[in-house]
Amino acid sequence: MEADPLAPALFAIKLGLYGSALLAAGLGLHASLNIIAREDRPRAMRTAAVASLFALAFAALRLGLANLQLGGANALLDPATLSWTWPALGPSSTAIAVGAVAMVIGWLLRSSIAAAIGAIAFALSFGLTGHTQALESPGLAPWATGAHVLIAAFWFAGPITLWPARSLEEATLTARVTHFSNFAVVAVPTLFALGLWLALLLAGGWTPLLTSLYGKLLIAKLAAASFVLALGAYNKSVVTARLQTAPEAGRRALRLTLSLDAVLFLIALAAIAAATSLTGPPSP
Repeated sequence: MEADPLAPALFAIKLGLYGSALLAAGLGLHASLNIIAREDRPRAMRTAAVASLFALAFAALRLGLANLQLGGANALLDPATLSWTWPALGPSSTAIAVGAVAMVIGWLLRSSIAAAIGAIAFALSFGLTGHTQALESPGLAPWATGAHVLIAAFWFAGPITLWPARSLEEATLTARVTHFSNFAVVAVPTLFALGLWLALLLAGGWTPLLTSLYGKLLIAKLAAASFVLALGAYNKSVVTARLQTAPEAGRRALRLTLSLDAVLFLIALAAIAAATSLTGPPSP
């Protein structure tokens, strides 16, 4: 099969779309779940609103690129071509637009409810298109994808929300880390379990998961999630206590673990963007 010359562009667009959508949803969740104190929420919600607008722009680029792939440069704004691409990308793009509007409203009105709605809309957008929708019987897979992404977004925003800036008081930082860890105890194992189930479902079983390029990319994402799990456990059992007993040492440890988290997130994002743009599920 001839390689698609636009595949690298699609990879870059999806990387930007996934990253900005997860960041917007994650910060919205942190604001709505009170991980960020009320007085600090306006800045976080402003960042979420900006990220959501970037996600909306990337969604528009994704749609335009789909038109190019289908009909060339002349099809970029052709309604006839859009009638083919919109059914596949329209529901997801609409959910992203709803998420962006909700995030902007949440920022302008300082509404945690609007931020939560925006986060859910962004998460659902991942299940409204892509490989789960291509399954012969999608069943609960799109909903599981939405739940998986919502939890991933919660964790994705951690390095920003929990970063131990010198301007952040010890009590505020400790409260954030503790509150975040209380949710993460349940959320992150669920994230891993849903990711493994979806990987097996999309790849078609253990053998194609372990042998196909698509499956190996999903395994890379799962491996990154496993390391994130380990870092989360370390943060909860060691770093949180160290922040209370030896604040400076605790801050150093937290910077290290959050930096590693950020690297792992980039690996996971790159893996899933590659799996959905440069390759696809193996044939049965």
